[in-house]
Amino acid sequence: LFHQLMLWLSFHYGRSDMDVTVIGLGAMSSALVFPLSENGCRLRIVGTPFDRETIETCRRTGSNPRISRPFPQGIDYFQFDEWKEAVKGADYLLAGVSSYGAEWFLEEVLFQLEEKIPVLSVVKGLKVNPDGSLSTWPQEWGKRLARKGLSAEICMLGGPGIAADIIDGEHTVTTLAGASSDTLLKMKKSLETSRLHVSLTHDVTGLEFAVAIKNAYALGPAIAIGLGQRKDAVRPTGVNTQAAVFFQAAREMRRILRAVKAESDCISMGLADLFVTVEGGRTRAFGILLGEGCTRAEAQERLKGVTLESISAVKSIYEGVSIMARKKGSGVRMEEFPLIEHLYRVLFEGRDADLPWEKFSFEAL
Repeated sequence: LFHQLMLWLSFHYGRSDMDVTVIGLGAMSSALVFPLSENGCRLRIVGTPFDRETIETCRRTGSNPRISRPFPQGIDYFQFDEWKEAVKGADYLLAGVSSYGAEWFLEEVLFQLEEKIPVLSVVKGLKVNPDGSLSTWPQEWGKRLARKGLSAEICMLGGPGIAADIIDGEHTVTTLAGASSDTLLKMKKSLETSRLHVSLTHDVTGLEFAVAIKNAYALGPAIAIGLGQRKDAVRPTGVNTQAAVFFQAAREMRRILRAVKAESDCISMGLADLFVTVEGGRTRAFGILLGEGCTRAEAQERLKGVTLESISAVKSIYEGVSIMARKKGSGVRMEEFPLIEHLYRVLFEGRDADLPWEKFSFEAL
């Protein structure tokens, strides 16, 4: 109790005095540099092998060309082959890679990281297991580390926040999830500002599922917007149409989140994240292009250089749900997931994006 009281007093009074190492210059990890710096953290940023030129630019100019503002002063920059030096003495490590780099991060960092250094992950993605079940990347990392007799304290961050708005100082709510209350309180102290409002939970799986699956489902309302921009469209898509697809996305998300026993606050956080992704994320731009009639390849070409988590999210969710639906006694019925099935067929089978409206109503009689 005394220890927790000291943590509480430390959090509520005074600035952070932490060393934080960031690996990966993704959009969210770059955005979090600003509140970390505002709170007095000593920062070391390490690029992945794909970030070599960006790190050199940061060293010369103090700016990451991928974001709208220069980084704060006083940051040390490292190339990836220097990461072990950069992480020495760190209070925690911020994993700033996308889901496409999650396997790489496990192999190249987590397998070699000192177990005493906690990890805060912004990775949002799911992995399909052979039995059709879905695993979050924190779960997958934990299993793979255990097979080698290793362990790591992995926390994650998720919630309705677009990186650009965090950089610009918009009021944003986010959530940290992890097993240790002490670690979560320390991380919160390093991140929370008068504009970034941080909640805490022990429901790592629920939060990770919530923020991962919204990347898939946000495509639905975005496609609806794009359909209203086709040359043969009668009128631009109105809010009723967008809300109708949002409703179906929310229904399917809730089914998945209840199946993994997500806490109600994490379900709400996922739905809020769905809203913000539809309103302003890169998934919105991708979905609009699909709705306008672009193929997946054409839309990706138009958005060259943008990481699209929605593609892998759709694939993982559809494959996981369809495998479970074929299992006798699973209680999963594919007809309860018409939106994710449609999104899969648009992305991977070339189906036209026009929505299957007849499948979105229900009769709870």
